[in-house]
Amino acid sequence: MGTHEELLNRWSLENSNENHLKRWWWEIDPYLFWTMILLLCIGLIMVFSASMTTSIMSYSDPYYFFKKQVVGVALSFFFFVIASFIRLDFVRKMSSKLLLLSVVLLTLVFFPYIGRMVGGSYRWIDFGIMRFQPSELAKLSLIIYMADTLVTHRHRAQDFWYGVVPFLLVVGVMGVLVIMEPDLGTAIFLAGITFVMLFLGGRKIIHLLYPIFAGIPILLFLIFASGNQYWKARLEAFVNPWKEPLGKGFQIIQSLIAIGSGGLFGRGLGESRQKFFYLPDRHTDFIFAIIGEELGFIGTIGVVILFCILFWRGWLIAVRSGDDFQAMLAMGIILSILMQVIVNMSAVLKILPVSGVPLPLVSYGNSSILITMIEIGLLFNIARQSKVNHFE
Repeated sequence: MGTHEELLNRWSLENSNENHLKRWWWEIDPYLFWTMILLLCIGLIMVFSASMTTSIMSYSDPYYFFKKQVVGVALSFFFFVIASFIRLDFVRKMSSKLLLLSVVLLTLVFFPYIGRMVGGSYRWIDFGIMRFQPSELAKLSLIIYMADTLVTHRHRAQDFWYGVVPFLLVVGVMGVLVIMEPDLGTAIFLAGITFVMLFLGGRKIIHLLYPIFAGIPILLFLIFASGNQYWKARLEAFVNPWKEPLGKGFQIIQSLIAIGSGGLFGRGLGESRQKFFYLPDRHTDFIFAIIGEELGFIGTIGVVILFCILFWRGWLIAVRSGDDFQAMLAMGIILSILMQVIVNMSAVLKILPVSGVPLPLVSYGNSSILITMIEIGLLFNIARQSKVNHFE
């Protein structure tokens, strides 16, 4: 009888703990949750400030981009909750289908009446009420697929032809479609995710160096000999923006002016001068420059600290996971977000060439926020599973 009561009490405790986790899912990792919320709030405030001039001039509504961003955040939060509770074994089972869907969507951007050309690039699919950028989904689907395949076929880790080449073919197909948009920055980013995941999956470094050395001539050809002046202009602007201060180098110079004029405490929220049509893409890829101008060094360091906390919590979730697939997925997600942050901030500060990579959770753009929120939702899901398994 005592044994029966003991088992019943243990079962009640386990279920109460699991139900508690399901009910109060944001308490699984309050650091991660509130960091995400703070970054979203900063993003909404800064998108409103940075986009106000464009909203008034183009749409006669100072809240135009702000309202679209609010709708995007609300929709993304809905998918964030779904990602927090979806069965991870189902996500793993659907990895190949999700990857195929990404390739199909990357192809559809070139179809008339489906794809949407903006700024000379076919990167979006128009759903009427909103536009979606398939390359953002491609990043997540690639991470999920590689996490599953690397764990399932770990016995191929030391084999170059079976353990590395198949992934190069997959990212090669996706990369070609993205380059055709054209979007060389995202193609390089997809390649970067692939090599990071392969390294985490235990591949030999020498096996990873082979395709890197082989890819350098291809990259140089695409930039200098393919006839696409867009990529060449970006590289030339990075090397010496002051050579053409009103042409190729205009954006980088204005970004540096915005960052430099902010000083320690900034001009004040809403007081940016560069947003008055000096700095292009001020509410998208270069929103970090407006943060520096309005909130100063203190504001930019605050944003950097928040992203450091995000990375710290995500890495802990990966390390503490007792499941290999979940650990690999968490590491891929958090390193992908970190790479985007580094690439975006480096472009704003003229450390790397401009690549068109947005600042996660902060830049204007519903596609980026949607996928990033889903990724963070999966991190919460992995953390929740780890805590539930702890009671079993």
